[in-house]
Amino acid sequence: MKKDASRLAALLLALLTTMSVCTAMAAAQNNMGGQSGAQGNNAEALQKLEKMAAALQLTPAQKQQVRPILMEEAPKLKAIKNDTSLGPLQKAMKLRQIGDATDAKLKPILTAQQYQTWQQMREQERQQMMQKMENR
Repeated sequence: MKKDASRLAALLLALLTTMSVCTAMAAAQNNMGGQSGAQGNNAEALQKLEKMAAALQLTPAQKQQVRPILMEEAPKLKAIKNDTSLGPLQKAMKLRQIGDATDAKLKPILTAQQYQTWQQMREQERQQMMQKMENR
């Protein structure tokens, strides 16, 4: 019974993380005038890069290394978000996998402190999304 509750909690956390990412991406797209295609993906990735650079105080070299990782991630996130054949939990799990893969690519680029801060930022996003879900 406790295993089932733990699994459910993990899936809920993944779903909330996914929804947080999707919400941020939708807001970025709206702020960019509803751009579509590669241009919209690039704008979202660059916006995310700027936010990340400011929060983590990335060096110019780090920023240059992080940019292609975020540019590669953006269309994958968008494709999953727009895939109507996937249910919410499936989307959450796939988005979580992409986020984990991105984190694995970022870890060697970031200092230990920057990576810790990055993980804290992700956790805060997850908690905020959980609170939003509880208030609905």
